[in-house]
Amino acid sequence: MTTTSDTDVCPRCGGGFHCGVHDDARCTCTTLTLSAATLAELRTQYAAACLCLRCLAELAADEKKPADLTTGRL
Repeated sequence: MTTTSDTDVCPRCGGGFHCGVHDDARCTCTTLTLSAATLAELRTQYAAACLCLRCLAELAADEKKPADLTTGRL
């Protein structure tokens, strides 16, 4: 019997989560929007691994914050 428990480990935070990419319904990560630059960086840094929804939501929220004018960083 297959369950929807925390079966995967997020490579960013180390937390457990369920990746729904192969589920019948759309994965909850499809509800978030990330920039092309962020997606490219994630692919480079984490290869083909999925991140948990919490980490993806943090990244999406960080994209909406204004840049730090003293450092130019987000």
